[in-house]
Amino acid sequence: MIFRTTSKSRLTRTTATTTKVVRALSFAAALSGCAGPGDVSSPDGAAVRALKDRLDHHPSATAVLQEHCALPIRVVRLPAREQPSPDVLLLLDVKTADQVRTRHVQLLCGDVALSDAWNWYVPERLTAEMNHILETTDTPFGKAVTETHFHRQRLESHFPDASSGIVLENRAILRRASDNAPISLVVEDYLPAALKPQP
Repeated sequence: MIFRTTSKSRLTRTTATTTKVVRALSFAAALSGCAGPGDVSSPDGAAVRALKDRLDHHPSATAVLQEHCALPIRVVRLPAREQPSPDVLLLLDVKTADQVRTRHVQLLCGDVALSDAWNWYVPERLTAEMNHILETTDTPFGKAVTETHFHRQRLESHFPDASSGIVLENRAILRRASDNAPISLVVEDYLPAALKPQP
């Protein structure tokens, strides 16, 4: 997995690479819990574990990142043109790809990239206003759908090789509180800047 860290290319992780990651996700593996031991002896190992723990206990990843950013978290939308894979449809409990929309964003504190996220969501399980916000603005997904009172079902966590430029990858289903229906599948790649407070 390649991720370039120059200011401009932070926003250019390829669709093909991310889709390959998601297509490798089987339903059984998704429910298996945590993949990879992480290295708590490394300089950032304990910080990665602490970030993972905060994310595991909060439904909104954006809110977790906001805790260490003095500025409002900024969302930059990136191109997302590929169709969802059969695994995505299975996890969202839908039958066809046209029932799903794809959102690819990067979350930043000022100009510093904190995470890169893919989001596959089911518009028919959201209100018209929520869909309008998601389609026309850079509002974080969790904030846009907050009135669903969703909770997060963690599927898998992975600690990539240091050369990837990613410290933690989380995969999760967001479920609507009223009936537990899945409204979104998210794949979130957290970058080194997410481990420390940002000015």
